[in-house]
Amino acid sequence: MFNFCEDVYLFSSVHNDAAMTSSTSYLNPNYLVSAQILQRCEWTPGATGHILTDKITDEPLIGIAVVHVFDFRLQCSPSGSFFNKDYGTLDKAKYQFIGGRPHNANGFNEDFARTHTLLNNIQNLIAKTQHKKDMLPDGQSIRFARSTFEKREIAVPDSPTASRKTVYLEDIESETGPSQSASTEMKKKLEMDEETANWPIADEYREDLEPIIAHYKAVPLCIYDEEKQFIEPQNVNNALRNALVEVHFTVNHTYLAKSTPQSDSFRANIKQIMILKKGKPTTTIYMSDPRCGPVMTTAHHTPPPPEIPLAKKLHVDEAAKKKGKDKADERPLTPETLGISFHFSK
Repeated sequence: MFNFCEDVYLFSSVHNDAAMTSSTSYLNPNYLVSAQILQRCEWTPGATGHILTDKITDEPLIGIAVVHVFDFRLQCSPSGSFFNKDYGTLDKAKYQFIGGRPHNANGFNEDFARTHTLLNNIQNLIAKTQHKKDMLPDGQSIRFARSTFEKREIAVPDSPTASRKTVYLEDIESETGPSQSASTEMKKKLEMDEETANWPIADEYREDLEPIIAHYKAVPLCIYDEEKQFIEPQNVNNALRNALVEVHFTVNHTYLAKSTPQSDSFRANIKQIMILKKGKPTTTIYMSDPRCGPVMTTAHHTPPPPEIPLAKKLHVDEAAKKKGKDKADERPLTPETLGISFHFSK
């Protein structure tokens, strides 16, 4: 049986250094490069659609891929994909990033092509339409996502925005009273969790956070750096930018029958991210203040050809004259070339 917490770390620990030399270090059967995975998995009903399931464990299949994170639509900050309330509420926000083919990663670039092909084949097992969207934006990338907030089992009454319909502890206790352990557990559920209370969201979104925290809790990404240290939510975007990462994820499918045109939506749900190699910071030689003057480069255009030495130049000129004379000697013999003219008298 695939034990996620144990096996993924065993899988990852093999290659902090070794993985950068060869993709053969990836021996985990859930590494999505082998077509045999198609024989191990099946689509089963779940949530609002279908979940890719491991036939052996009867649990959601945890796939593993190695990708290069693009600095494009990278939305893994504490506010996720939320932009403003004109496009929906904060509780619908998602962490998401797009991964592509690793470059100069000693084998992982070839693996990515196999991973992408395998995911496309997995989609084709259940897709009802030709419009497959969201997970594979194109032939060169994979979109990974996960909800930033999760709905609470019971609303938190000490939230400033808890509704009148909030369930209080005394409302659900029986007349004889609950057991002590049940009471303690319920009290924990009715308290604002520390993660959400201290969620490091930008000030501009603070007013959007307060209305939802009674019914939703913030859930940070399980993401770890090269030393296996947890990365705090406010630092995730910078840590992922242009990094080489190992992503653990499940796959969901939803058939959108009411969309125009009808389509199949797929999602690679992030479970864990391991950074194998951090991205290089971008640099520029240009000044942030334009009044500081231009940046002068060593050459603005193609340099002129070097001057020909005088002795060589005389030799070239002499050769050119000789060549011209030879061409003149090759002209046909005619009265004109011989300098003969004829005069006829009437």
